Amino acid sequence: YQRRVRVISPVHDEYRKHKKTLVKYADRRAMVELACGEEGWIRCSSWEGNQAQWTPTRQVLEALQEQAREEFGDPGITTTLVCGGDLLESFSVPGLWREDDIESIVGRHGLVVIRRTGSDPDKYIFGHDTLYKYRSNIKIAYEPISNDISSTAVRRLVSRGLSVRYLIPDAVCDYVVSNGLYISQ
Repeated sequence: YQRRVRVISPVHDEYRKHKKTLVKYADRRAMVELACGEEGWIRCSSWEGNQAQWTPTRQVLEALQEQAREEFGDPGITTTLVCGGDLLESFSVPGLWREDDIESIVGRHGLVVIRRTGSDPDKYIFGHDTLYKYRSNIKIAYEPISNDISSTAVRRLVSRGLSVRYLIPDAVCDYVVSNGLYISQ
């Protein structure tokens, strides 16, 4: 039996200096909570956003893992990072990731990678020494129908005055519209 705790953790506001299209943490958290809904199979964590400053992904995974272990009384729970192929490829951007963080994320936590148009995770893993070393901890989600919906794409559509209805949950779409998010970008 393997317990699966699914958590979305909106990044700290300080990270906005690196990604100018992000809105404030409070809005991102509200949208995640709306997207998660009442069903409980996935939930929003406020831990990362409530820290005094931006926290590297490795530390966020470790903190969420410790929270889950305490909540369920299960010291064997492991957090896994779910990411797009574009984030996977960012492991090679000079100065963006510390090598020991990559080693810990992939070696101790693991990855689930969602393919993105233009990314080739298999090829990228083969060409990256650390990822190749821990390739058994990387699962690539194979989708029979390509899905290129990403938060970046949604922000871009809204900023250009296009509808995102049917791409994101209605409650999130309504929140974006009623709060005028992304329209000035």
